[in-house]
Amino acid sequence: MTLFATDSEADLRNIAAQAPGARVYIRVLTEGSEGADWPLSRKFGCNPEMAVELAVLARDLGLEPYGISFHVGSQQRDIDVWDGAIAKVKVIFDRLLHEYGIGMRMVNMGGGFPASYLQKTNEFATYVEEITRFLREDFGDEAPEIILEPGRSLVGDAGVLVSEVVLISRKSSSALERWVYSDVGKFNGLIETLDEAIKYPLGTEREADERGCEEVILAGPTCDSVDIMYENYRYSLPLSLESGDRLYWFSTGAYTTSYSSIEFNGFPPLEYYVI
Repeated sequence: MTLFATDSEADLRNIAAQAPGARVYIRVLTEGSEGADWPLSRKFGCNPEMAVELAVLARDLGLEPYGISFHVGSQQRDIDVWDGAIAKVKVIFDRLLHEYGIGMRMVNMGGGFPASYLQKTNEFATYVEEITRFLREDFGDEAPEIILEPGRSLVGDAGVLVSEVVLISRKSSSALERWVYSDVGKFNGLIETLDEAIKYPLGTEREADERGCEEVILAGPTCDSVDIMYENYRYSLPLSLESGDRLYWFSTGAYTTSYSSIEFNGFPPLEYYVI
């Protein structure tokens, strides 16, 4: 049977009208912004009180209230955030069962498991062990069905984005900042550099000479001034770097080709090759 996620009354009534008798699960808000490089805690979800009300309404509308959903934020390194979210779900489960006779059967934990970027993360197995422990602490031997997505932790480390330096410049003869423009930017697959959230490991084929390396500002090729990937966080690149040199963006297997724009400023979508 099809499962539908919901977090509002209007949406729930639409589901009841278009998919009578369907199973639904309610998404709740989490305090998932801390520890996550890409927070997902504000746009979707409702508070626990509303989650209870929506589950009761779903039953009254002829739907099957089936479970609760949450997302602790993408690239989440703080495992304890899952502990708080699971505890919140258990409270909702207990209220629905004891006050309304509604037995919820499933928890959709979304994703959030991290890939290996510049900051250290735990192994995926550690997340599994700890989250399993949290579930046992709250639900005992009667754990609900679990849905989760390995997400970027599964594919992020498998990708390398190869780009080319198209320009190196300074804004004045005495400027300390060196700008390095790449032929890929926020609109060409690197949108997760927005607010410098995701920091990819970066390599170059150019070896440093006697001049050494220098911190740079990294920008994309388009006319949009928002197309600057890193200005506050500074990567250090060889002073010998030249236009035409390649830059290698590692751990770019997730949310790059799928985010790439189509012909913005005339740039085609990213080409990709599966090896």
